[in-house]
Amino acid sequence: MKYLLAVDGSDQSVDATRAFEALSPAESLMVLYVVNVPGIPYPAMGAGVAKDLSMAVDKSMREEGERIIDQAVSLLPLHPGSVMKRLEKGTPAEVILTIVQEKGIDLVVLGARGIGQFQEQIFGSVSHRVMTHASCSTLIIKKPIRKIQQVCIPVESQEDGEAVVRFMKKKPFREPFSAIVLHVIPFSEPVWPVGAMISPEFRKEIIAYGEKFTNGISTELKQMGHEAKGVVVVGAPSHTIIEEATKYAADVILMRTHSRSGVSRFLLGSVSHSVVHHTESSILFVRE
Repeated sequence: MKYLLAVDGSDQSVDATRAFEALSPAESLMVLYVVNVPGIPYPAMGAGVAKDLSMAVDKSMREEGERIIDQAVSLLPLHPGSVMKRLEKGTPAEVILTIVQEKGIDLVVLGARGIGQFQEQIFGSVSHRVMTHASCSTLIIKKPIRKIQQVCIPVESQEDGEAVVRFMKKKPFREPFSAIVLHVIPFSEPVWPVGAMISPEFRKEIIAYGEKFTNGISTELKQMGHEAKGVVVVGAPSHTIIEEATKYAADVILMRTHSRSGVSRFLLGSVSHSVVHHTESSILFVRE
């Protein structure tokens, strides 16, 4: 696995660093800090003075970034794999997305600093932009994790399950875990109003199909050494996922994220975005 750990010195960033105690040793682990120098807010300031001030701010932020990177490396577990330090200048999310492409990163790990529904919808945030646009999987740490023991795996389709299985074959976690493979059937209003018109026989068929493919995914996870069981629930998808993850005391919700067009993403949202806003569990978005 090739990891990218984005750090910024926040408490959430420290939690993201410590989460590597639960992740498998890396083929490569890049610890990244992005210097985002603010613009000079006083246009009347002389050009020479403004340049000197900008250079002083840049120098100070680079020194702070180097300190934060060194601190993160010191907090990594023993034998984390091949570690490299990288300090870049620019907009954090854009730098992360560029490096993901350039280096063939498998998993970006970052803290959930700034996640909040209002802030993300209006201003955006680093974590939101990365989880939406990264070409690789993303782990967003929302609370301290030292071990990943309980995992909730929501799947909408057989394709989701296959993507999760392919990702798990990369062995991203240090230790086996216990999982529920969760399929939510959106019969309830207002998610699927036509659900009231579906015959009991057809409902049974849909539930049986859900049980069949979740049990199939569970079997594949068991063959990898994990504990797993399929669970089929009727309800509103995002609410039910959060509810089941809470009931299961999931350390991580592991779900496939689907690409969407800009309009549908920002006007309609998605189950994955709704879950990340409202769950207390950390979330690993699989993009396979």
